[in-house]
Amino acid sequence: MNVGSVFFLCWKGCLRMKQQTIPLSNLALGTHALISKMEDNPHLCYLQCMGFCPGAHVELIRRVSGGTLAVYRVDDADVALRQATAAMISVRMEG
Repeated sequence: MNVGSVFFLCWKGCLRMKQQTIPLSNLALGTHALISKMEDNPHLCYLQCMGFCPGAHVELIRRVSGGTLAVYRVDDADVALRQATAAMISVRMEG
């Protein structure tokens, strides 16, 4: 295998990882994911204190209030987030 082939395989793997990243707000009910990135926003410090940090496991456990709020389980705590706030958090599927 030459250097060009290795570069292509690495690039293809990185591209595949980027395609698997979705906003937390798009997570399906009961689905587990890993937080991969968080956009800078006024709630960032609060979210990090609640356990929303890159690498943390998160699961959507319930949608309430017509879909504008969702309850996520992160680090054994249940936290309700607005859809707009959850959209600022990127996750990738586990497994």
